[in-house]
Amino acid sequence: MRRRHSLILGAAILTCGPLEVDTLACTVTFAGAPVELRPREFALLAHLARDPMRVHEKQDLLREVWGYQLPGRTRTVDSHASRLRRKLARAGAEGWVCATFGIGYRLTPHLQPSRMSARSPP
Repeated sequence: MRRRHSLILGAAILTCGPLEVDTLACTVTFAGAPVELRPREFALLAHLARDPMRVHEKQDLLREVWGYQLPGRTRTVDSHASRLRRKLARAGAEGWVCATFGIGYRLTPHLQPSRMSARSPP
């Protein structure tokens, strides 16, 4: 319940250019077309979309998206990020989830940060 609640804090719809993440309805669209994601893929994308230009460290993602408290070696973030990348690429958002070697991941929409926004639903 706590992790689910953390998804809906802040804006209900996160917008990065043609990418929209609706944290209340748990839906994602790219250029108006729906993108089907599994719950953890959605949670990862929503977390990255909250601060898209920032590199999110793997340990922070494990703690905030998966709820892991103890540091350890796992490929969980990598495998979910890989699946998320493929699904976004099929929707036309190729290259939007970017790995920073040895650190973590970030969302890299191909547009200026000033065009990114967060808003509440109408």
